[in-house]
Amino acid sequence: MVQQNGAHEAGMIGGVSLSSFLQMLEQERKSCTLVVSSGDLMGSFFFEDGVLIDSQLGEEVGQSAAYKILSWENPSFTVTNAEDRMRRIHLPLAHILLDSAKQKDEELHDAEEEQDTGDDSGGPVGPIGLDHVDSVTRSIIDNITSIVGIKHYFLLNRQGKMITQSSRQKKLGDFITYCIVSGIQMRKVLNVKGPNRIHLVLDNGETLLIVPGAGMIIGLLLDEHASVNEVSDKIGPSFTSQ
Repeated sequence: MVQQNGAHEAGMIGGVSLSSFLQMLEQERKSCTLVVSSGDLMGSFFFEDGVLIDSQLGEEVGQSAAYKILSWENPSFTVTNAEDRMRRIHLPLAHILLDSAKQKDEELHDAEEEQDTGDDSGGPVGPIGLDHVDSVTRSIIDNITSIVGIKHYFLLNRQGKMITQSSRQKKLGDFITYCIVSGIQMRKVLNVKGPNRIHLVLDNGETLLIVPGAGMIIGLLLDEHASVNEVSDKIGPSFTSQ
């Protein structure tokens, strides 16, 4: 069984290496956060029912952050509570661990770098379970998932019907539609343009940012440290309403 406390040193919890411990979390179908540290560096792996769904190292998230953390020598790590994270990692854990081991081996032996266009470790991976969305929506989702500070996204059509969302727990679609409809009514009453965006600060410090686009409505749940202005700038002109 995975133990969530106890002494650890040289990258071990009870004599288990980081890669082995990640596999144990997968096999035991754990929902948790694995916090990894090495010197002044600290990163995290996020699991949901044994599936590695995301990783974060500073401002870097997803697959690239996972590879960097796995490259650390003699890290220490502890298990903390699970977080409701957006899924940014879509490769199986075994694939990521294998690629990481290959990279370490190449660096260790100073081997001549091999060009392998079939290696999936460096290319972008499309969202899982989104076969029904078109290429424009996929591009929007790829942009959203690359931005640190966005916890979840909700994409609705102009009629308020949910196209897709990243959160399995949160049911914010109806509320987002209500906010947009209310904004449109206020616009008509006041005879003004907009709203270009709506943002609401929740009791837990998170922010719900709603942007009515030309073709869809985008709802973004931001963590307590995210800047609404910075996120709005990063999501780009494709999200602004006409």
